Amino acid sequence: MKIDKDMGSILGPELKIDGNVNVDGSLLIYGTVNGNIESHGSVRTAKGSKVKGDIIGQEAHICGLVEGNLIIDGKIILGSESQLTGNLKSGTLVIEEGAKFAGTCDMAHYNSQADLDE
Repeated sequence: MKIDKDMGSILGPELKIDGNVNVDGSLLIYGTVNGNIESHGSVRTAKGSKVKGDIIGQEAHICGLVEGNLIIDGKIILGSESQLTGNLKSGTLVIEEGAKFAGTCDMAHYNSQADLDE
């Protein structure tokens, strides 16, 4: 079977990870992650997913529950059924009607890798 490298990685709904996740490409989460996530691509959490940890990446589309900080170089989208408890740093932020967000927002221009090096 040929592997489509553009597809990214998928964490299924029955999967629970206790520990940090590092991905070279994009990541789609249907399950539960108890740990930090670092991606060199986009991170998308599906409705019903749970993340307890920070998310660092290029883009993020949150549709599930996240308890942690988001440090994103590009755009963050908080979907209509998302719940974010934590702070976020991003160049662009979209909050859809119905999204729940408790935290602070920093939209100053920066680079997430530089933030990690500090």
